Amino acid sequence: MPEPLAESQQHDSLGRQLVRSRFRSFYARSQPYPAELVRREFGFGFTKKIDYRHKSFSSRNDFTDYLLLEIPFFVSYSTALYEKPSATPMNRKGYLGADLVFDLDTSYEKDGEHEHNPILCSHCLERVKEDCIRLAEDFLLNDFGVSENELTINYSGSKGYHLHVQNQAVRQLSAEARKQLLSYITATELDLTRFLRKEQFGQRKDDYVIRGPSWQARGWAKKLFTTAHSFIEKAEAKEFKEEHISSQRAKKITENRAIILNKMNEGNWDALRGMDSVWEKLLRKAVVLQSLEVDKAVTYDLHRLIRLEDSLHGDTGFVAKKIPLNQLHDFKPHEHALAFDEKQTHWIKSNVTGTLEIQGQKIELTEGKLIEVPENAAIYLLCKQKAELK
Repeated sequence: MPEPLAESQQHDSLGRQLVRSRFRSFYARSQPYPAELVRREFGFGFTKKIDYRHKSFSSRNDFTDYLLLEIPFFVSYSTALYEKPSATPMNRKGYLGADLVFDLDTSYEKDGEHEHNPILCSHCLERVKEDCIRLAEDFLLNDFGVSENELTINYSGSKGYHLHVQNQAVRQLSAEARKQLLSYITATELDLTRFLRKEQFGQRKDDYVIRGPSWQARGWAKKLFTTAHSFIEKAEAKEFKEEHISSQRAKKITENRAIILNKMNEGNWDALRGMDSVWEKLLRKAVVLQSLEVDKAVTYDLHRLIRLEDSLHGDTGFVAKKIPLNQLHDFKPHEHALAFDEKQTHWIKSNVTGTLEIQGQKIELTEGKLIEVPENAAIYLLCKQKAELK
């Protein structure tokens, strides 16, 4: 169990005391809680993400009182529901089922499209958000048939996004069934050879047509069709070269674009002969573009704890904010997930040199130099241990 607040504060730095004070103020005015709270196991972190777990609460008020007394830096709860959430060991809890949860936190630090900002990278956050939108729209809603009112999306509070599906059917999915869903999303076992086939129509060897997905296809067939169709429709010399398609073959494709595209719409991928290697390259390209990386253990581990939506993240001071899907496109964590007074400022000594973009401002930091910054920036840098409060 953590030290009582009064005792632990005696050992806190000025920065930690400020963070704890602001976290307490946040929980006094904003009380996050999960669906079916009394059936959930909770875990709390004070020096790391989970210092201890197997905690449960009898009511929302009981839970809020705990947050205000102990002021944890990290609040996590079980994706599973239990008869006795606080019981140990795990087999005594009485498992009742688990929500279907996905965690997206892919690192785009080495993405060559940008100059990475190690303090707070808006490009990386934008890329992960795009992944979140694709997972929600292309896979969960379109392919799996999840209803939008069964889907909850929240920013993780740090580098990624969490997606929760809550209904009785998914709660009964086994760990193995969840792994199969992951295999579909990540395309780890996708057999590309089954999407293109030769259909013989005569006796001669060349009496065949290559059949593939049409515009009416669904699932991965549709994703492969869309990528290949878009490439044939738009590719110029540069794009053909990037895919290692010869200039002679590229010339034939561009001269016959309309015919190829029309035939593809019907499921005929054989308007131009000798395209086997081209289709192979484009299908592989489609897998790279359309598949997603997710933290697999979060999805298949039935006893996993995950950050509570609308709680604070102790590594950033940002809110793990719930976001309606129709608002996700415009969501920016460094503007919309801020928890503290936008007018309050603090003097800090920076431990890093670089730029922090937050709250609509670009703050230039120099290692060892004092600077007055808005409270949200101060809390962020203190949580990241990139500054000291002065």
